[in-house]
Amino acid sequence: MILQKRHKKIAHFRFCAIFILPFILTNALSKECNQKSFTLQSNPNLSPRILLEELAFECALSLSYENGAKKALDSTKVALNFKQKRFGEIVSTIAKASDLHYELDGQLVRFNHLNTRTFHINYISTARVASSNTDVVYGQESQMNSLSPYGSSYSYQHYQAPINSPSPLGEDVQSKALSQGTQSPLFGKSGTKIYSIDELNFWGELENELISLVYQEQDSYNPKHPRIIINKGAGLITINATNAQLERAKDYLASLQSRLSQQVQIDVQIFTIEHNDTNTIGVNWGKLYELGINTQSTSPEIFNAQNGNINYGVYVFSNNLQLGDIVQFLKQYGTTKSISNPKIITLNNQPAIISVGNVLRYSQSLIYQTSTNSSTIQNTGYQYPSVFSGVLLDVTPSIQENQVILKINPSITAAKDPSIENQPTALASPPNLSTNQLSSIVRINDGQKVILGGLISESYNVVTKKVPLLGSIPLIKYLFSYKKTIKQKKEMVIVITPKIIGNEDMEYHFEDSTKS
Repeated sequence: MILQKRHKKIAHFRFCAIFILPFILTNALSKECNQKSFTLQSNPNLSPRILLEELAFECALSLSYENGAKKALDSTKVALNFKQKRFGEIVSTIAKASDLHYELDGQLVRFNHLNTRTFHINYISTARVASSNTDVVYGQESQMNSLSPYGSSYSYQHYQAPINSPSPLGEDVQSKALSQGTQSPLFGKSGTKIYSIDELNFWGELENELISLVYQEQDSYNPKHPRIIINKGAGLITINATNAQLERAKDYLASLQSRLSQQVQIDVQIFTIEHNDTNTIGVNWGKLYELGINTQSTSPEIFNAQNGNINYGVYVFSNNLQLGDIVQFLKQYGTTKSISNPKIITLNNQPAIISVGNVLRYSQSLIYQTSTNSSTIQNTGYQYPSVFSGVLLDVTPSIQENQVILKINPSITAAKDPSIENQPTALASPPNLSTNQLSSIVRINDGQKVILGGLISESYNVVTKKVPLLGSIPLIKYLFSYKKTIKQKKEMVIVITPKIIGNEDMEYHFEDSTKS
């Protein structure tokens, strides 16, 4: 019947079996009302608040409206039809239609336009800066502490960042990552420098995303200065909003947590080839087709490589290609050696950083003067900066269903004089370095192989050939010995195989961490 006046009965009541409600009714609710079911119909022009007040009167309950709940009820236009429904079901439906939160406190039913929920996200509590620098600097200046050479470094550092900073990491964090040696005068740069930086401020970006998602212009609740409380150490996010806004946050965080929990195992094989042909332009990977091995070349839109006048190759191979096939193929070009075979597991969209090589130290004199009232004293000291020689590999995977997008940034630095690579003591002067760099983004299927080739270095070694004994006798040794300059070409090949690791592979289970 149409709800009109209280004395005309808002509903007819029938006894039915006890129904389990979505919330717990306390004993304060009269037993008679708790066991009743209601059949009701209301006009869409009638405020749902009137219906609630009539029901509260029948059940001897009091109602409380907080934070604009009364206004939300009066502005809701909905035609309500209930047949044999319990009190709790009716209240729940009306609250949902009006985007309200409610709770039963004894004989008082509280309606609130806002609700507070806490969500849990499993993630590290720091902003991340991955920076790679190789720069050799040397010189002197006659001022105390004025010379601070900037040696090579490869750092992977964590810094706390204000989550409301204008830039993703904040200027303070970025300056810390790049501060080594940059605040002192530099003299006599070697000309060799590799620099890259990868920034990620997860919590700062997440807060901005949630504010944009939760508080939208069309919402009934849209504060002038929205705030979301984030405890990075505990991974807790607390939001005060309407139920509809909280549902949007819940769905987003559940999807985010699912993506964050995915992991990728990255298997890296690094080979060097000492080419038999010193005039070679590198490995011809197209010959793999002649061996009947399935290959798939990268398309231009996902490939980008830069370094001087050298043309690099980035190739994608099917899962059927075995590592042994690659080694046998490379041996056709010369002596093939395996330098390193690191394996690392990283979370989705997180960089995996691999460093393989040597640290070369060199001595550097430091001269400065100290002055007193009566004299000037010149002081001499030594310090031992270092440069890195080897492979720096930064790989960031991004999972897209059964495919992986890899951002690959290798930097290969080597001393031009190979004999100094294994020196037990510090070098007398900064070494001359050669550098190869490559940057590429590729999309491959799970388990496929990516090969980076064309990283060629050229060196010249002087060797002495002599007749035994006679070649060592002073004066006449030059008649029985000679020196020869040998040209040597080496090529570095990097094979990267990503494999998506599921939760079942790690033998653990993620529960829904977005539950309040």
